[in-house]
Amino acid sequence: MVTAAPPEVLAETERSLQTYARVVLCQIVRAEGSTPGKMGWKLLVRPDGTFVGNLGGGAFEALVKTDALEKLNSGAGVDASEVKRYYLTEEATKGEPTGMVCGGMAEVFLEVMAAAPVLAICGGGPVGQALARAAALAGFEILVADDRAEFRRPELFPAGTRIAEADPDYGEQSGQDVLAPVRRRELYVAVVSRCWETDAAALASVLREIPEGLRYLGLMGSRRKVARVREELAARGFDLSEVRLHAPIGLPIGGDSPGEIAISILAEVIGTRYEK
Repeated sequence: MVTAAPPEVLAETERSLQTYARVVLCQIVRAEGSTPGKMGWKLLVRPDGTFVGNLGGGAFEALVKTDALEKLNSGAGVDASEVKRYYLTEEATKGEPTGMVCGGMAEVFLEVMAAAPVLAICGGGPVGQALARAAALAGFEILVADDRAEFRRPELFPAGTRIAEADPDYGEQSGQDVLAPVRRRELYVAVVSRCWETDAAALASVLREIPEGLRYLGLMGSRRKVARVREELAARGFDLSEVRLHAPIGLPIGGDSPGEIAISILAEVIGTRYEK
């Protein structure tokens, strides 16, 4: 067990959301009688069953962990947050009995927390820059990867954008994984890089180990270019049947400026997210 003070639990909550996408923050909001934990004590529960913090231990804390993991395992959203009452007794008429004999009662707010979805943009050129700006307005967390230093400058992108330096082969030789920090997140990937070779490399980096949270994968380019990239991926032994590739990327709304292309891509991403 990792025991941490409430401020440390809150700090770890932010870090865990970045890694796990969903967590449950449990906080004692009311305590009466004899209880092992006091008001304000916090416990963070992650999807893999690990936790940080302390509600006082014993059967009471174990029950809270079980209830929190049930919410995470069921895929419950933030609307499943609730205040739950636990009686530290062997029996209870209202609420959850713990089998303990302390005699008190504790109410715990089980808050289901979800991180924003991530849009990973492979390519920091004009389309990537416009897409990042549009995605920020739509509430996405943004990751931009490029192998060119001039297209990784922070001032080109919205504040808070994660910027990753990619190899031209996107880690095929080095094992570098630009998606490593967000692989467990709700993830959308747009490949809008500088040429078909880097496009193929970026797609290969996704297909080497398909992220568990991948919801969208798109490739910008003409039908001829898309066909060439597909041929290259097949030659490398990658099977695109395991994931739907949106290619050419974006909805056919017309327009060919970077901003218009970015809007068409984001519209397709949002439509995929909400299954429209």
